[in-house]
Amino acid sequence: MIPEKGNKHILVVDDDPNIRRFLSESLRLHGYEVHSFEDAETALEELDKHDFSLALLDILLPGTNGLQLCRKLRGIPKTSELPIIMMTAFYKQADHIQDAREQYGATDYLLKPFPLKTLHEKIDALLGVPTSASETGRLSIEGDLSETAFPRILHNLYSLRATGLLHLENNNLKKVVYIRNGYPIFVRSNLVREFLGQMLVRTGLLSDEALAESLEASKQSKQRHGMALVEMGLLNSNQLNDALRTQVLDKLLDIFSWPEGKYHFVQAREFKKGVTSIDLSPANLILQGLRGHANREQVLKILEPHLEHYLQQADNPLYRFQEIQLSANEQSILASCQGKETLGEVLKRHLLSRKEAEPLLAALLTTGILVARTEPEESKEDSGSVETELTRARRETFLKDYAWMMEQDYFTLLGVSESDSREQVRKSYYNMVKKYHPDRFFEQDVLPDLKDKVNALFQRISEAHETLSDADAKTRYLNDRQGEKQSSTTSLEKILQAESAFQKGIVLFKVKKYDQAQKAFAEALEISPNEAEYLMYQTWSAYKFNPKATDVIINARKNLLRAIELNPKLSLAHLFLGYLCKDEGNEKAAQRHFERAIKCDPNCTEALREIRLMGMRKEKEKKGLFGKMFR
Repeated sequence: MIPEKGNKHILVVDDDPNIRRFLSESLRLHGYEVHSFEDAETALEELDKHDFSLALLDILLPGTNGLQLCRKLRGIPKTSELPIIMMTAFYKQADHIQDAREQYGATDYLLKPFPLKTLHEKIDALLGVPTSASETGRLSIEGDLSETAFPRILHNLYSLRATGLLHLENNNLKKVVYIRNGYPIFVRSNLVREFLGQMLVRTGLLSDEALAESLEASKQSKQRHGMALVEMGLLNSNQLNDALRTQVLDKLLDIFSWPEGKYHFVQAREFKKGVTSIDLSPANLILQGLRGHANREQVLKILEPHLEHYLQQADNPLYRFQEIQLSANEQSILASCQGKETLGEVLKRHLLSRKEAEPLLAALLTTGILVARTEPEESKEDSGSVETELTRARRETFLKDYAWMMEQDYFTLLGVSESDSREQVRKSYYNMVKKYHPDRFFEQDVLPDLKDKVNALFQRISEAHETLSDADAKTRYLNDRQGEKQSSTTSLEKILQAESAFQKGIVLFKVKKYDQAQKAFAEALEISPNEAEYLMYQTWSAYKFNPKATDVIINARKNLLRAIELNPKLSLAHLFLGYLCKDEGNEKAAQRHFERAIKCDPNCTEALREIRLMGMRKEKEKKGLFGKMFR
């Protein structure tokens, strides 16, 4: 039974102490009594002491997880009807929230990262707006960096999409980090060497004399130092913008070197306009900070609690919509974490590259891209049959949607009419984004081989939105559409037949049986002639089987360009064109295609390797030429 209004108690269970502090303080400001715990067992022991109005549970708890706790609460008479909100970054659960409700009894859920405003809106909808909520109080959290390290604070602020000022002090050093929606965007500092002028002198862009002169001019004109530098012709506007971004980034990364100090976060609604934005994800900042600025002792402090834990890639990390820039070796370290080895075992295996592995793993654990488990991952064989059936069903559903949607006009695709407003088009588009965004599909081991089809479909959805949202583009499209014939819809049986032939071709291609591979790809292409991926692989298999034939080379170039026309995001088509140009001795054209492949897919390791080899060759040639000049 829910207590009377004005006397509401909320149960919070989350194993991250800083997240508990943020949630608890925010809820108290809104007039609730909060009782927070780090695990399910402790929370269950305290149930008899209070009458709770609502429970807020994280799914990833040590021991009894959040879903199991939810089920237990439903089995206790006192909490059988208690509103329960689950917090999760696990999109699989989010996609099947109805199942979670039926199986575990959850009332609602929040997908991390989420803004605190969204949390309060959900609670208000369940309990009503509290009468004792503070109208003027701002969330304020303070603590010690020796207890909660700076990387963890950044990650927590991102998890809660917080906006405000993060004040940091270390002896006489003071810095203020501006946080907007969980992203650090700007930093102020009292450290003289971090002033703009000092940085420009250190980097050689300004002399000491010019610095003194420009500071005096800035003082006299009462304008910012940067603008004075531009007006004096010492920097142009682009140089100033680059210098300001570098300055802000350096100020922020320096904080990672602080082993101790105080922090104080104060929530805010917005900042003044015109601050120079860092424009980097928290995950990237944490990786850069631990990689290049924190000392080894700080890194080991993050790693030590997990040395006996098994490292596994998170199914759905919080940073799914962000990039984290990893070197090729770092990518291989991340790929090796499959839940079979402990952190200690992974570090032993990378003994020679430990200086690289330690900060990388610390960053990946801090950001939740890697999770540390007490037990090793079960063998796929243990539950393989169920997973296979689920994957097969999901594959068939997507391929059926894909085949139908790729043949529809823009109006039918988005489910709108020619007379619908731009707002209706926008709403329909965002509904489709929720269902067909590539990140929804690229979960761990879920449909990874359909990547190019998923990207192609989402690109067509985006093109439809852009066209129908613009009045002129919409008119042109309507005119161009006159007289077009409606394509016949391919049956699901044919789609699966084509996909089966394609998968057979991939297996043959990987073992270099190019003649057999091209026949399998041709079979798939006959069923789906406009499938860019089928065309690309059939073309490249034919070339690899007979790379010297002139007609094969001509067709290879023509068909790869056609594949790119069908799907501009097809990174492998750019890569194969790069190889083709390289085989012909046209290195400049090859480099352009390799760069385009990387632009389409930053993790295209083959293109990255080719670019690196080209750079090494050029450097070697330069050194050889330099040596000849002095013989």
